[in-house]
Amino acid sequence: KATLQMVLDEVKAAIGEKGRKTGVASEIARIRRQWMSEWTGLLNSDEEPLNTYRVVGEIERGLDKRKSIVTHDAGAPRDSILPFYTATTPHGYIGWGKTTHLGFGIPLMIGAKMAYPDRFCLNLMGDGAFGMSGLDIETSVRVGAPITTVVLNNGGMATYPGGYPTAHELFGVTEMGGDYAQIAEGMGAVGIVVTRAGEMAGAITDAQRHNSEGRTVLIDVHSNLEAKKSKFA
Repeated sequence: KATLQMVLDEVKAAIGEKGRKTGVASEIARIRRQWMSEWTGLLNSDEEPLNTYRVVGEIERGLDKRKSIVTHDAGAPRDSILPFYTATTPHGYIGWGKTTHLGFGIPLMIGAKMAYPDRFCLNLMGDGAFGMSGLDIETSVRVGAPITTVVLNNGGMATYPGGYPTAHELFGVTEMGGDYAQIAEGMGAVGIVVTRAGEMAGAITDAQRHNSEGRTVLIDVHSNLEAKKSKFA
């Protein structure tokens, strides 16, 4: 922090308090608006099973950013949410990449909730990631750190569409399944199943209410393995 402050002081000394008028910010905003228009269809898609980007769109639209902390898990959830979730508050979005193991989203949000108990803490993960750390839902319940986990229940590992052909044929590698809401209920959390696009916004609203009442929530979203059905994707 001290180093950044010194950098700011040096820049202000060189170019003044108000900075240079380059028009770069306006140009970036224009390009972003154009780019976002190409994704509007997916972010509002009525596909069923749900398109991943509809899930991301509802998370973006449904939260008070000032009072929320959001993260993703590794793989497809990270790639899907990163361009579209708008971070407006310090620590309101926690991004991470390949340096951390699959399934880190749940314990990360438990820690975030303990650090900021008044914020709504949401983690977006795939069913593969849930298989790595899903039992930590019980930890969230037991320690009184109510978080919300959104599981993209698409029955497979989305980032490996053509991977491991022999292992896939012999042993069903990259395929998975389960009633994740029921698993969460068994650990003392609230399980919410979403099968229709129009249910997603309400599920997020319900999750916020349950969390405020001290209950951990898992939203089991029946999503489409082929999330990028668009000429733009």
